[in-house]
Amino acid sequence: MEQKTKFIDHYQVLGIWPNADANAVKKAYFKLAKLHHPDVVGSTHSDSDGIDFKKINEAFSILSDPARRREFDATFKTKEKVDPKKKDSDKRSAQLAFEQARASMRGNRYDKAVVLLKSAINFDDTNPTYHSWYGFALGVLKTHLHEARDACKKALEMEFYSADYHANLGFVYHQAGLTSTANESFEEALKWDPDHALALKYYSGGGGEKATGLSSLFSFFRRS
Repeated sequence: MEQKTKFIDHYQVLGIWPNADANAVKKAYFKLAKLHHPDVVGSTHSDSDGIDFKKINEAFSILSDPARRREFDATFKTKEKVDPKKKDSDKRSAQLAFEQARASMRGNRYDKAVVLLKSAINFDDTNPTYHSWYGFALGVLKTHLHEARDACKKALEMEFYSADYHANLGFVYHQAGLTSTANESFEEALKWDPDHALALKYYSGGGGEKATGLSSLFSFFRRS
């Protein structure tokens, strides 16, 4: 039986947007190549996300070649992000739980939101939004911060190009007292959205509000 090749998002490997120009592709490549070159990390090394020198070279080889990049973009745009076998009823249940969680967060009931977001993930674990905001809600409560971090990281593994997801991870690090690491995530969020309220609020480890005032900060809660 022919083994199905796993889809690799070359933009995510290089940490750039799909609309990045040739100079941005080259700049990202050289930055990562220096960090992951076998002479620096050893010939068998790969980090926790599975990024290694071979993948970085492959991504650059494809994205720096206009013809190969167009071919990849066609695949990238049609790639299914949601499991087609997932039952519609489960997805509806997940969405309902998520909407209830949003309402709970608007009312500063993060304890209730955590339960509802966990339920949404149980119904549909393919949606990165559920994972990211589950991690954020745990971060507000300052409970299970390792789980909160892992949930936020999982969301970014599924969808790297989200300012919200980077900011939520930064907030969890902030709650854990890891200011320098938090700032790295906030900086990434501000690359994608320079006006991101959460990232601007907590960048550089500045004060921050109590949990009861958090909901007023986020454009997320103003979306219909």
